[in-house]
Amino acid sequence: MPERKLYGDAKLIEALLSQMQLMEEAAGGWAAVYKDTSSGRFWMKCYTTAGEQGSGGYELLIRLPLPTTQELIGLAILSPNEDEAVAAIMRLLEEEAVEQKDFREQLVTQLEELTGESITPEQKQRLREIITLTSLSDPMNKREVLGKTAAQVQADVAYFEAVSERARQLLRVL
Repeated sequence: MPERKLYGDAKLIEALLSQMQLMEEAAGGWAAVYKDTSSGRFWMKCYTTAGEQGSGGYELLIRLPLPTTQELIGLAILSPNEDEAVAAIMRLLEEEAVEQKDFREQLVTQLEELTGESITPEQKQRLREIITLTSLSDPMNKREVLGKTAAQVQADVAYFEAVSERARQLLRVL
């Protein structure tokens, strides 16, 4: 079984953190770095507002170095752990909102490639959940518009419309 990179289950995170050493805390507790003394690995606990888990955001525990966009997409699609898959999606959404990191084109392309294969009903359900949780089928422009020309804004609008149409086509075949 591959080693996990993310946790999104608050109770599991609490249990894991009780076995780790706090190294650094920032932003009033909204982010912290821990060291797993048994493995020597570092982990970051943070909260994302992309998904709410009770009050104050969705708690994540992420192994450092931070996973790349491609790794997060892979975890969302393939992780056998539901909380890890959801945590990967929440991280993708947070990086899009805060760091303007795009993932939608890569994600929809990978999902399209998977639907061409024979996939199980469980895998189809996972793909539908990914499309829903990421709002991949929503054509609304999620990029900043301030400081952009009308042509740049229109290009962003066209991008989101194209991705959402591809996602809606996927939903029809799933």
